[in-house]
This record gives sequence, C-alpha cells and structure tokens, in this order.
Amino acid sequence: MNIAQAIMYLYPNADPIKDFIVQDNGAEPVLHEGVHGRTRYEIRLLDQDETEYIEDVHYRYVVDFNRLKKGEDYDIVERGPYIAAWNLDAPQPTEEELEAAWEAYLDAEANKPPELSEVEQLRAENTALQDRLQDVEVIMAELLSI
Repeated sequence: MNIAQAIMYLYPNADPIKDFIVQDNGAEPVLHEGVHGRTRYEIRLLDQDETEYIEDVHYRYVVDFNRLKKGEDYDIVERGPYIAAWNLDAPQPTEEELEAAWEAYLDAEANKPPELSEVEQLRAENTALQDRLQDVEVIMAELLSI
C-alpha cells in the first residue's frame, strides 16, 4: 500500500509537503524488554515555564550498538512506511481507512479511460478536422449548385 497516495485519495486538496509526512526508516533495531542498550541524549534544556521533560523535544533515546549483543538484546525489524507528521485539521486516518482508500484508488485508476499519446491526440484532431472539411465542401457544393 502506498500511504501517501491513499491520503491524497482521501484528502485531494492536501499538500504532501506541508500537511503530512510519510516516512520509512527501513530496518531498525527493536530492543527486548530490560535491555540497557538505550542511551538518553539531551536535545535542549527545559525553559523556565516548562515543568517536565518531553521525549523528542528535550531528549531522545538512541540505541548504543556498542552495548548490544547480537541476537540477545534486539531484533532487526522492518517497520515499513508510516505517517510521521499529521498537520491536517481532519483526524489522522486509521490503518483500515488507509487500506480502504488504497483499494478505492486502485479501482479508480483501473477504471480510468486510457490517456492518448501525443500522436494519437493529433490523429484524432486530424480526423475531426477532415470530417469538418468534408461537411464544408458539401455545403459549398450545395450553395454553388443553387
């Protein structure tokens, strides 16, 4: 499923640069419970009016690969594409809604009439012009015979 295309099918006026971000990080390590391979890195200090630390604003957890043992502490998992940011006023669609939108998009694309190539478009225009020219010739012949 192409999540971005499904969102654009649901919200045709959405701007994929400003309104949402679809991201795929590829294969990522997922830590087992109780593993001490995570390291907390501080991003910025609390401001005076802030009372508590917020993950990804003040700090970020990062996997320290030097502290992990292969096969014991983590598994490599392919998460796949996901919605990383949602800035639309509408609620973020669920996985089921995205799947239904993707199926509807595929059906709409399959039932769409084929687009003519430039050569085919010129041939169709030429045929239409030739038909009109024959009609004009017939009318001219009738007028001259009167």
